Amino acid sequence: MLFMADELEAYLDTLERGSRYHVERVIKTEPSGSTEIVSLESSETAQGDLFIRKRFNSDSGLGAAYQRIWEAQREGRRFNHLPRVRECYSTGQELVVVSDYVQGETLAEVGYRCDPSPELAADIFPRLCDAVSELHQSFDPPLIHRDLKPSNVILSYGSLTLIDFGIARTFDESADADTHRFGTRAYAPPEQFGYGQTDVRSDVYALGLLLFYLLTEKTPDADARKAEWRVSGVPEGLRQVIARATSFDPADRYPSADELKNAFLEAYCYKAPVPLRAPRPVRAVAESLRSFLVNVPRPLGVVWNVVVLFVLGVLLVATINSVIDPLPESAGYSAPLWLRAIAYALMFLLMFVPTAIMVCDRRPLRRFVKPFRTVPLTRQIGACVAAILVGLVAVGVCTVFFP
Repeated sequence: MLFMADELEAYLDTLERGSRYHVERVIKTEPSGSTEIVSLESSETAQGDLFIRKRFNSDSGLGAAYQRIWEAQREGRRFNHLPRVRECYSTGQELVVVSDYVQGETLAEVGYRCDPSPELAADIFPRLCDAVSELHQSFDPPLIHRDLKPSNVILSYGSLTLIDFGIARTFDESADADTHRFGTRAYAPPEQFGYGQTDVRSDVYALGLLLFYLLTEKTPDADARKAEWRVSGVPEGLRQVIARATSFDPADRYPSADELKNAFLEAYCYKAPVPLRAPRPVRAVAESLRSFLVNVPRPLGVVWNVVVLFVLGVLLVATINSVIDPLPESAGYSAPLWLRAIAYALMFLLMFVPTAIMVCDRRPLRRFVKPFRTVPLTRQIGACVAAILVGLVAVGVCTVFFP
């Protein structure tokens, strides 16, 4: 009877825990479980406090890593790159995990917003390696994430947090292969699909692919692998780092995330002389524009682009009017039609259009216009400034011939 009473008490406790939370939104539902954004029902809770609640079916074998993280945090350990796990308990049918909702942008969103470049990689990749090292080195035996990808990395105010440890597992020296084969195919190493057991070098493999993503904003594919990562935007030194990190045989990879980080820094710091580089004022404008756009909501950027296009349309109409029917007091009134057409066309194409490109929000355009996606921002600004200067000179030359 005592045993039954304990079971009943535990069951009632799990029901009470579940009723504490209000479901704000269901992120995903799968046969293996579900993920929700929840808030506490208590009126004493600060408004806006959100949590992630994951439910794993007990027979799925998922979520065990959360148990280890939760136990470590209950012992007083603090982690720089892991979310705070608030609750972790079993209902018998499910393992339920409640952790802090991490505010910020995913690496996928940062990659979309910023220009892929070695500089972007230098800012993010070492911290990403530190985060994975923390996961590996803080637990004995180490925890292996097994699903490192852009959407599972959150960046905010100088911090970097790894999320989604649903398929993370503990390394087992006695195992020959993983029991379950999971992971996002584009970033998962061969051993996650039956070629052996995953260990810390499996996460090293995924880190190599994330480095490729930071340099190109492209999901790794078969063509890039066949080319041994020789693609536009990947310097040779960093290509060699990616190639070793993503070797088919784990023995050929870097033995740890720390080793990979050191190899990256060494390759990044060794730079061949670059003969053409944007002038400092251009780089300053580009960086100011990039910093400004960080805090502008994407819908507002779309509205701003509509305004820019409207103004550009008004200027186009005014330009055509100035060519066809100039005002008597205008400088080109007495000039031949062909000369006015050349002068005003140069003004519109080389001055007004580049100015519009400089001030527009590139984020909505990157999806549809390739140069906005592949050409670094400094080069875009430099090209616009050069076009405006050429336009000033060209229009000036034309006006010399006005009567």
